[in-house]
Amino acid sequence: MNIIESYFSVFFIGLAAASVCAAFLAATKRWHGELSLDASSGIQKFHTTPTPRIGGLSLLAGALAVYISLGTRGFEGELKQSFGLLLLACLPAFVFGLLEDFTKKVSVKARLMATLFSGALGCAALGNWIGPYTNVPGLDYLLAYAPLGIAFTAFCIAGVSNSINIIDGFNGLASGVVVLILSTLAIIAFKVADPLVGMLALCGGAIALGFMLVNFPKGYIFLGDAGAYSLGFYVAMVSVMLTSRNPGEVSPWAMMLVSGYPVIETLFSIYRRVTRKRKHHPGAPDASHLHSLVYRRIVSRRLLPGAKPWIRNAATAPFMWAYAAVPMLGGVFWPASLVMVMCWLAFSFVLYQQSYKKILSLSVFVYRTA
Repeated sequence: MNIIESYFSVFFIGLAAASVCAAFLAATKRWHGELSLDASSGIQKFHTTPTPRIGGLSLLAGALAVYISLGTRGFEGELKQSFGLLLLACLPAFVFGLLEDFTKKVSVKARLMATLFSGALGCAALGNWIGPYTNVPGLDYLLAYAPLGIAFTAFCIAGVSNSINIIDGFNGLASGVVVLILSTLAIIAFKVADPLVGMLALCGGAIALGFMLVNFPKGYIFLGDAGAYSLGFYVAMVSVMLTSRNPGEVSPWAMMLVSGYPVIETLFSIYRRVTRKRKHHPGAPDASHLHSLVYRRIVSRRLLPGAKPWIRNAATAPFMWAYAAVPMLGGVFWPASLVMVMCWLAFSFVLYQQSYKKILSLSVFVYRTA
């Protein structure tokens, strides 16, 4: 078996393990549904049938399968070690997310602290963090000091982890965006001759795609908090590794651009909530995200008003995948150019804001959500 075949076998094993586990969890929901089902009523609920929200377990199955296969396909060195360290560092975020998926009683603060700890653990274990290459006066000087650099990076990783959870609202939305992000990171990594990070990105993308095959289009299982936080952590940590290992070739701002859609959604949501006349907690759920508006005012109102609920649900994700690809293009074309990255980031934000404003201006139409 040559090296290319070995790579593809690892990807397929991860994809298959995640997909089979997700299908098994969906098929056996009557056994664990009392603990695992996500109710179909709530401010951010757009499904009609109670559905297992423990898709994070399928990601774990895929990750373990990849880790084992790396040892049997001749990748026992740095790749397997780095992947194993990523899995270990992800555990706090995964465990606290899974507890929330089963109990619905873990506070937002506790989950945020868990993702922060995972971020710090990942930076320390892998020896990678956002170093003094941001080109921000004063900040680079502080980030050169390892404890401050790790703390700042952990904060950024926690932010990305939570941003993936925020966009996890429709079938295939979050997992599809993660597949796009990791594919983009792989392209940039191979472009700057960093095959280690490229392989890590592709392994994660294969696992996320395996889950997505069961989640999209009919939504037989959901990511849940464990799945969303884990994917967010993985995306953020691989991004940090890419910029840390390739200073001068990959800007930290380009990595922010690759995850532009979930980051912009999160920042805009916080702004929207704290500036309302009746202020909401920045971490409180609502149904005013861009993907929610696309579902209610474009898909349900104009495109597919008479379609089955699951069809309208699934039709929302492609709109957001298309938008998510816009900032990613900037990261691919100009990974080292601060000026171009900042211009493209500004363009991506304006595009989001104008799209939100335009969709919000559409006439309100009352239609039963799915």
